[in-house]
Amino acid sequence: MSSVATCHQVNTELLTLQKVNDRGLGFLIPSYQRPYVWSDDDVVKLFEDIKEAFSTGETQYFIGSSLSARRAFDDREVYELIDGQQRTTTLMLISIAFKAKAEGVYSKLAEVSLLAEHSRLSFEIRDSVSNLLGSYAGLEKLPRPGDEEIKHDEYLKSLAANLTVLQQQVERLKKDPDFDLGAFADYLYSKVIWVNNIVPVTMDLNRLFASMNTAGIQLEPVDLLKARLLKKINTDKALYSKIWQACEHLENYFERNLRQLFPQTGWNDLEYKALKRFSGAFSQPESASGIEDSRGKSVVLLLAEVNAGDAPENAKEIELNDTTENIDAETVYCRSIIGFELLLIHTLRIFHAQKGWPDLGPRIKAGNLLACFEGLLKQDEAVIKAFIELLWQVRYQFDTWVVKWVEHDDREDPQLRLTTISRSLSGNHYYINRTAKDLGELVQLQSVRNFTGDRSAQYWLTALLGRLIDQPDMTDSQVLATLEQLDNELSLTTETQKEASFKIASGRHPVLAAWFTKERYLDTPLGTSFEHYWFQKLEYLLWKNGDKRNDKLKRYRITSKNSIEHVHPQNEEHKTVLAKSSLNAFGNLVLLSPGENSSYSNQTVLKKKADFQSKPRYDSLKLREIFELHTDVGNQWAEAELATHQKRMLEVLRTHQKRMLEVLRMHYQQGEGSDG
Repeated sequence: MSSVATCHQVNTELLTLQKVNDRGLGFLIPSYQRPYVWSDDDVVKLFEDIKEAFSTGETQYFIGSSLSARRAFDDREVYELIDGQQRTTTLMLISIAFKAKAEGVYSKLAEVSLLAEHSRLSFEIRDSVSNLLGSYAGLEKLPRPGDEEIKHDEYLKSLAANLTVLQQQVERLKKDPDFDLGAFADYLYSKVIWVNNIVPVTMDLNRLFASMNTAGIQLEPVDLLKARLLKKINTDKALYSKIWQACEHLENYFERNLRQLFPQTGWNDLEYKALKRFSGAFSQPESASGIEDSRGKSVVLLLAEVNAGDAPENAKEIELNDTTENIDAETVYCRSIIGFELLLIHTLRIFHAQKGWPDLGPRIKAGNLLACFEGLLKQDEAVIKAFIELLWQVRYQFDTWVVKWVEHDDREDPQLRLTTISRSLSGNHYYINRTAKDLGELVQLQSVRNFTGDRSAQYWLTALLGRLIDQPDMTDSQVLATLEQLDNELSLTTETQKEASFKIASGRHPVLAAWFTKERYLDTPLGTSFEHYWFQKLEYLLWKNGDKRNDKLKRYRITSKNSIEHVHPQNEEHKTVLAKSSLNAFGNLVLLSPGENSSYSNQTVLKKKADFQSKPRYDSLKLREIFELHTDVGNQWAEAELATHQKRMLEVLRTHQKRMLEVLRMHYQQGEGSDG
């Protein structure tokens, strides 16, 4: 592909960091661009997804596309990034993280962040950003902005916070004796690819953006999958298309989608539980459907007609409105924790488990949707109908028991919530209403799972939804017991999360390690290399077992946290030193958000405690335990105190694990399947 754009052309090229380095390319963020806004969640998810692709042997990893214009800049070849700065900046941060934390591991990845004596990524009119990146990459001549400037500069704070998180990710991998960090660095350098679209520098960008935004409908993989599946269905095609559509719209609750798509159903006679599976109440003659059979027309043809503004009526799906009429005023908006592509894949895994088929071969992620469904697409009409009917059941259980991001009138930030379901009469019509539940164990433990592990796969959902399909009438306490049990299995298994979650969905138990192996792990001074899961699991248990009369504890929510903080800092402001084994012990560490971490910095433990106590909410319940012990022993925090705290925390985990293992033992005795 040509890399030269004429005055009327947009050309494309495939780039990797290796090509960028070999060609001496620089990148410029123009002044009209917004700041770097990716969260620590975004960068961790990308980093872990690339690591998973490397570990499973994927030949390359596609990171997306960018839009740029070539500019002459100090005799260097420079691309002005019109679109794609978030990913490009994150790649530069990954390079810096490897340069800082992968000592002894040679890879050209560490060179990428610099271009001669400059930062490869520069910001127009924002010298402080270029200086920050350059100084982090090792250019000592550049002035590095101070901590206070970073904290209050929207262009700097996300860069600094995300670099800290990425450095901890690299440190953790370096301490894993079974992980080839050098090979992973080479994979990042040469196998992570993206498409760079190059426009002429003279192009009118306003016209370009307008044409991009009005270019028409883009055919997504999920649209192709739907078309290929429905092509196999010869009878009741419209009905199964509507079921698919009701399940697809995740930014509204399932029953609201159904009510709009099946308005002629006798809703006044239906209770919510009647929706748990597809029934004859929703069967209608195809002639009564708003979506008629469109056999003989390919999706590509229909799409072309839609783009041309000449689509026949039978090509149009019913538009779902996110209405709030007759909906509880407190709950006005919901957003799923996963996309529809991933929900489809989890449903397919459950379908395979029910059929006794092996698990899906491809890696579990939304981008592998079509590859995951290749097997199902070879099946006949009856099997595909059965899958779509299972999709209905999964969507019902998903909306009943899986947390969603819910916004409320009195809050700007959405929170993970579950809802209670009621039925009310309005204007001679009965409606199903939802009200947000009070914060409880089920939300907190799902939050642990949602914010840890492989976030692009969320393997725990296959296990949980599979159990809910098998036992569709469980109570709140039964669902919590089920989630605690499978969480325990997934945390102790010696198999991969993919293997273990599929076994659980199949009604079997994965092979588990003895608890003492985890205690031995947590007793090892690993510093920032500890798995974040164990910190979040402790937050759940401390909250569950805590005294809810304490209002700050009652309101405490488990949230996304990606930065490990040393309570006794690594570089304490008064130069007080702890032995490395104590400094990096689990007892001296807490998991915080990057912002919380930077607020404590290198202060003494006493100052950190004062800051912690002055805040309106707890940053961490483990940190609360530390500061309470610190007070009890006369404001001391040294080897003996952190060892006492560590022993207490391990006892909390041990007690819970012992109870869960007793539950598992009962299941074994009742004859449930196990491979371990």
